[in-house]
Amino acid sequence: MIKRVLTLPALVLWRTFFWTYERATWQYDLLVIVILAFIWLTPPAWLHDPMARGVGLIQWIARWAP
Repeated sequence: MIKRVLTLPALVLWRTFFWTYERATWQYDLLVIVILAFIWLTPPAWLHDPMARGVGLIQWIARWAP
């Protein structure tokens, strides 16, 4: 029998890419937070989306902060 050994970084990347973490684990929660942070914090200009308007959440908050 051939035994495959993955190093820890390779195992983490594999599980993250294929989303193999169970719900209600800290790894699953962390992946969800990363995805939501990307959605909410990425300025529209970075994505070169012709339909996107505005400055993005970070700049909007910066305008309203004292």
